[in-house]
Amino acid sequence: MFSLTEITGLFIPTSTVCRMTGILPATLTSWQTASLIKPPCSEGYSESQVAQIRVVRALTSSGDTLSEISTLLNESWHYRPSGWELRRQEFIIHLQYGTDETRSRYLWKLYTRYSPGDVLAFMLTPLVRWLCSGNREELRARCVTCLLSHALRLIKAKQGLEHVKPVLNMAELIKHYSTRTTRCLRHLNS
Repeated sequence: MFSLTEITGLFIPTSTVCRMTGILPATLTSWQTASLIKPPCSEGYSESQVAQIRVVRALTSSGDTLSEISTLLNESWHYRPSGWELRRQEFIIHLQYGTDETRSRYLWKLYTRYSPGDVLAFMLTPLVRWLCSGNREELRARCVTCLLSHALRLIKAKQGLEHVKPVLNMAELIKHYSTRTTRCLRHLNS
């Protein structure tokens, strides 16, 4: 049986693949470096390559690392799940003990290895809920700084507003919560 690419000779450009799958071009590069997908030919991606990209995209939705996905695809008997809860815990460690630079690098790494939508939905949203559920003012401040830095990095990388705006919204949500909490505490103490 012939594929659509073989019959039509049509290839799909990187920008179209990224729009179809909701990932960044840097994510495709990371997946290629990890040998999870093959690089496109000069005309773009074939139908079978796009199918493999969709498989990897689905697997990254669980939050597993590229190494863990490689093990799953190539040596499934060695696979040990981790997922978004572990990614959140790693980021919390960066918030507690890391520097602005290590936090920024970690968040960029997540954005280039996973779909930004998945990072927001499965890592950042639960993290923000956790940050706002207790007395974590210093961690909230560090997270806001990291999110603002990340939004700036996305802008410099010429990513669309669809990637920048949710990050800024998260930062604003945390700042709003922190301001409200500070006002309540001042009122209680007066």
